[in-house]
Amino acid sequence: MKPERKTLNIIFFGLTAALALGFAARLYASGTDFRPMKPPAAESAKPAEPTAESLYNKGREADKAGDNKAALKYFQQALKLDKNNPDIINMLAHSERKLGMLNEAITDYWTALKLKPRFPEAREYMGEAYIQAALKEIETLKSYGEEGDEQREDLVKAFKAAAAKLEAGEKTGKNN
Repeated sequence: MKPERKTLNIIFFGLTAALALGFAARLYASGTDFRPMKPPAAESAKPAEPTAESLYNKGREADKAGDNKAALKYFQQALKLDKNNPDIINMLAHSERKLGMLNEAITDYWTALKLKPRFPEAREYMGEAYIQAALKEIETLKSYGEEGDEQREDLVKAFKAAAAKLEAGEKTGKNN
């Protein structure tokens, strides 16, 4: 490199450094924080949106824990995200039944069965809902006093006949 060129390079780099230092000194004097900004951790990490599957799983956990109200809410939320899922509808109905919402439960069991006709769990739960509903009707007839005695007795006889038929079918291996 020629001596003139070397001198020009030194002058150029010297001026550039002086300008940079002068700029930094002015920023410092103004009180400006000139460090690189980092995004706040809380704002940069958004929570993941719940999925129908995650809500369904939380509902199952709540159901196993016996928290039917929480389970119902999770299944309702899951159903909003996946409206035609027979598993979600079945468990929604299960929670409704456990909370005494029998009409809603029976309607929802039928909805689940329309979507998935061969659904043993829904059939079992629906049968339990009908038994629960019949027992509730027996209690209602009891509250009528003598006025409801005959109908209550007839309903109890029908229950006993159904139980005997079921028991006979179990003994013979037939389910008629």
